[in-house]
Amino acid sequence: MENKRETHSCNLGDVSFAYRERGRGGPMVLVHANISDLRSWEPLEPLVAEHFRVINYSRRFAYPNRPADDNASDAFPQHVEDLIALIEKLRLGKVHLVGNSSGAFVCLLLARQRPDLVRTLTLEEPPVVSMFLRALPPKPGEVFKLLFTSPGVLVAILKFGAGTIGPATKAFQDGNDAAAIDLFARGVLGDAAYAKVSCARKQQMMDNAKAHRASLLGAGLPVFTAADAAAIKTPTQLLRGSNTPGFQRRINQRLAALVPGAMDVCVPNASHLVHEDNPQAVAEALRTFCKEH
Repeated sequence: MENKRETHSCNLGDVSFAYRERGRGGPMVLVHANISDLRSWEPLEPLVAEHFRVINYSRRFAYPNRPADDNASDAFPQHVEDLIALIEKLRLGKVHLVGNSSGAFVCLLLARQRPDLVRTLTLEEPPVVSMFLRALPPKPGEVFKLLFTSPGVLVAILKFGAGTIGPATKAFQDGNDAAAIDLFARGVLGDAAYAKVSCARKQQMMDNAKAHRASLLGAGLPVFTAADAAAIKTPTQLLRGSNTPGFQRRINQRLAALVPGAMDVCVPNASHLVHEDNPQAVAEALRTFCKEH
């Protein structure tokens, strides 16, 4: 097995992206979350590189790439275009896409836009809130509709919006990036999981604070509808941590029910950063699923 650990750079347009390449086999691209960078995949990378050619890159504005400007708006469509450009630049052909959180959402959007580039999708807890509400805060009509159809979902999402997204956004607006990252990470991971986060991992979150600020204060989450999900033809598995907060579990289950043939897989002893908490289980899920396709 080829065992490369050095970080390379790839110019896509006028932006330079850091990436690592490791292993041999079918190409697999790892797409990290907003408060992460390519270091997020270090626990998983060597395990899957035994079977796949793994491309692990840092998204636009993520460490060690050039950070976002103070007034930048970080929009999802740009990340989709970046990922398309990376796949084409490295001549990877059809790839196994693996994404966590917002990175999983990027993968889902790419599969909708360019299914010819995607062999399989493995999505760790994509924040597709629009499966239930088109935006946070929601419009009154949407609240009333969800109240009668799925009151448990409504409570979980509103709790996340009021307890995490709202306070984190306010902290970013006040210029307190450290508080914003702390609030956001605690909300998406849960108190118990956040208490176990290492100092090095918290520093990784802070290294990417500007990127997350540009996303949260900018264009925000895109709308991805039930019809969009039903139109996905790529073999898909959705991974969620057994300890993940309730709102994300509901989103995963909803997507799995809508995407034709999709699998809803619960990974034990894991929260939102599924592959970091239980890399062995995620690696096994990837090996089994991707080898089938």
